[in-house]
Amino acid sequence: MNLIEYVRKNLTEFVGIPSTPDVDMRAILRAATASIEELGLKPTSHADVKAVTASSGSGGILFNGHLDTVPIASGWTRELGSWDGDFLYGRGTADMKAGCVAGLAAARALLDAGIPVSLVFTTDEETTMHGAVKLAPSDLVRHAAAVVVAEPTRLRVVASEKGVLWYRASTSGRSAHGSLPHLGDNAVYRMMRFLARIEPYGHPRDVLHEITVSLGTIQGGTKPNLVADTCSADLDCRHPPGTTKADVEALLFGAAKASGESVSLEQFHEVPPAAVSAAADHVRILRDLAGTEVVGVAYGTEMAYYAPHNPRSLVFGPGETERIHVPDERVALSEVVRAAEILTTFGTKISASRNTATRPHGRSTT
Repeated sequence: MNLIEYVRKNLTEFVGIPSTPDVDMRAILRAATASIEELGLKPTSHADVKAVTASSGSGGILFNGHLDTVPIASGWTRELGSWDGDFLYGRGTADMKAGCVAGLAAARALLDAGIPVSLVFTTDEETTMHGAVKLAPSDLVRHAAAVVVAEPTRLRVVASEKGVLWYRASTSGRSAHGSLPHLGDNAVYRMMRFLARIEPYGHPRDVLHEITVSLGTIQGGTKPNLVADTCSADLDCRHPPGTTKADVEALLFGAAKASGESVSLEQFHEVPPAAVSAAADHVRILRDLAGTEVVGVAYGTEMAYYAPHNPRSLVFGPGETERIHVPDERVALSEVVRAAEILTTFGTKISASRNTATRPHGRSTT
């Protein structure tokens, strides 16, 4: 089958398999494994992480993607897995099963040309990134000519991304009957005074270069007729390369001090920031091929774990970041095909000075 047919077939299949955090990932891993086997590669599963990897030899490009998605919320007007002209709608279309399929399609072309290629597909990027943490130090990643994390970038080349820190802020008070609130000490009000100091950090002037804080959830009290004696709020903090966890915590504790409240902070998630030189050869080559710009992004990806082990990492893939994690998520078939074409040429160029390898098995074309 030709490239367009290959991309449409695999994209439709992958998007049709639910892979939200609450489902077993074995079904989507089976589909990815079958697609890898069709390329003539021998896929490897991993006992300690739910991921699949494959390689035809060292010195080639590595395509990385995650097969898991965020949950499906309300508000959809399109049927999941439906096509409308050039667009496929469904959870995971842009983020990022399209990128995985683009990587597979590029690998297919590179293998046909006898150029080495590797694939790494994880299933926990939206939750823990445990797969990337475990696989990043491997020879597969370290020895790759380049690592492409195929997240949606609108075919722009991403060379830097902000780090992620999640904190649970907690305040304490004293319970009392709701009819006698003056006898209690409301922990929610204490939290509100702290959050009022945090709120300005949700309105940055320069989102890529400033620390931001977003209030994700808040919980307080147990019943309407009881003064709340506890309150907790989950905060999503993003910090740019060059800043540290200490900088973020200084901001949070400074806000607590300014509010006059005693606030405890517990960190429960972290993804480090990442950056590679925008002038690096691999970045420049892909930028010229794509005809787009080199940018930084405010979100985090698995590049955060690959880049320290292989500085020839970057993020590049099909899809609009504004259309992910929202109802009616979609991706354009033409953009996925274009991504595959660009990545094929990039893989050829980036592997030119590396060892060549032949594919271990043949692949039937239909």
